[in-house]
Amino acid sequence: MERIEEQAFAKINLYLDVTGKRPDGYHDLVTVMQSVSLCDTLTLTRTAGEGFALDTGDALPADDSNLVTRAANAYFAAAGTRFGVSVRLEKHIPMQAGLGGGSADAAATLRALNTLDNNRFTQEQLCEIGARIGADVPFCVVGGTRLCRGIGERMEHAENNLGATLVLAIGAEGVSTPQAFRALDARYGDFREGRDEPSLDALLCAMRAGDAKAAAPHFQNLFETVIEPLRPAVVRWKELLRANGALAAMMSGSGPAVWGLFADRAAAEDAAQVLRASGADAYVCAWQA
Repeated sequence: MERIEEQAFAKINLYLDVTGKRPDGYHDLVTVMQSVSLCDTLTLTRTAGEGFALDTGDALPADDSNLVTRAANAYFAAAGTRFGVSVRLEKHIPMQAGLGGGSADAAATLRALNTLDNNRFTQEQLCEIGARIGADVPFCVVGGTRLCRGIGERMEHAENNLGATLVLAIGAEGVSTPQAFRALDARYGDFREGRDEPSLDALLCAMRAGDAKAAAPHFQNLFETVIEPLRPAVVRWKELLRANGALAAMMSGSGPAVWGLFADRAAAEDAAQVLRASGADAYVCAWQA
């Protein structure tokens, strides 16, 4: 019986700007996405017949609303054939946090099915399948550090030499991504008019140079403008991270997870303890190549 274990790494956004709204309702983005070491684990076992079974341990539904199930269906549709497989999903990435947990699970499912299927598809083809599932799935297929445009599907490698440790802080109340985009549309008039865009070049240059202090002023996330009033804890976690040594602190994605960048792991561990004492779930993480 063939069995494979695949890790699904969370992502954070080091830079996230929305540049326009498309006729199909999606939004054009410019974002620097980064994989981090916090991860879910999927174990896939090839079985007889053509059945598909997902076990989430009651952590979340196992039906078609789960991106693992949707990824499997998309894979088999693209392959034009099916084989039996059972999936065990062990969740660690908080949901509705802006960390891409569902997208990471979908991407890991695509990679693992492809391995069980003797690498039927190239990585580029897996990304194309992933784009049909969700905007962040292509990035999660490849991981690492990527500058992404369009709805996130147009990717290029970005060099990240920031030798720092991360702390992720998450409160109890999640954020719906569609709700966050609606709030942006309301604030920025559906992006019908141009607006000043923050500079990306300075951030990419500092990341290449490995200069965390130079990078710190250039981390950006447009979603903060609409999520912080709805989730005051975001502001609180950012303030606590900075007060406890973070070189920078920023919300990830549509929130409400916040990440902080630390020069050394000891300081990061101490800050995580402060955050936990203040009511946040806090995770000490590393960059994931």
